[in-house]
Amino acid sequence: MIESKNDKFSTVSGVAELNEATSPLEKFAKKVFDKLIEENIPPIPYYYKMYFLNMLDEEPLNFRQQVYEMISLEETNELEKDLEIEKKLKLSFKYSKELLQHTALLYKNSQSVKDIFQKYISETKSVANPKIFERMLKSLEEKLNLLNKKFDTELAQIKQIYAKNVEILKDIEGNSVFDSKYGLYNKKFFIKEVTKETKLINKFKHKSSIIVLKIKDSVLNTLQSEKSKILINRSVAKIMLKTSRRTDTVAHLNEGIFAMLLKHTDRIGTGKTIERLADVISNSVIFLEGEEINIEISAGIVEIISNEDVEKLIVNAMNMMEKAEKDNVLYYIYEGE
Repeated sequence: MIESKNDKFSTVSGVAELNEATSPLEKFAKKVFDKLIEENIPPIPYYYKMYFLNMLDEEPLNFRQQVYEMISLEETNELEKDLEIEKKLKLSFKYSKELLQHTALLYKNSQSVKDIFQKYISETKSVANPKIFERMLKSLEEKLNLLNKKFDTELAQIKQIYAKNVEILKDIEGNSVFDSKYGLYNKKFFIKEVTKETKLINKFKHKSSIIVLKIKDSVLNTLQSEKSKILINRSVAKIMLKTSRRTDTVAHLNEGIFAMLLKHTDRIGTGKTIERLADVISNSVIFLEGEEINIEISAGIVEIISNEDVEKLIVNAMNMMEKAEKDNVLYYIYEGE
């Protein structure tokens, strides 16, 4: 809580007296916060990060190394990946431009063939001498052979450039983190994020959890078309995004099965999250095929254990989801083997 006293970011009495910091990192974090307040800088994440990194340079080397190690666990090389993808997109654009240029040449040459034929048709109408006619045909053949070679050259270039472009686009698609059908992260990115979280849990010993959920088959089976099933799944995806926290990762795993990574949330908090989400989903008015659809979901929850295989975590959560649907309950929590 912040109120205006001598300056616009002074803390209220009592709030300024934060819990006594114990670890060196906690003491440093409080030092950064106090510096922001002292200089009348809004203590929002952008400014805090800037002051944090600047002030860290003034700390002892050993402490700096420990903090940078912690930061490196959270940070990824996303910027480098973005730059690499941008390079590939520019190269793909270059190839696409070259394809258009070669296609234009093919069109130009095809027009030349048409013009040549029109010319010879016109000229041969008045030719009665067989030898002259034969020479004209031979000349036509030579010109067509020349154009044919140009066609072969352009087609070979187009084939080569097209193959390169397809290879680049496949590479870009393979590194994609986005599921275009539902507007969420894809399974590959979700696994990467959970893997990173298991390493953080191993180091800092906090608790995080995974939710896996889907619309019940009893609801989907009432829909006649595949399009309607996709639309209703998209509605659930939008609700998940709208109700999730900024720190949550929402993804589509496959075939209408969705997942959420809830950082710093134990199984109890995750259970409350799925209950709120189910309430919002069930109260949403959705009309499909001329009828109002009441959406019901089933979910599975698993608390992340440090260094555990991520695929196994997801499988355990999916097993709980399937069991919940079979028993007609909202969710089950995986309790271990």
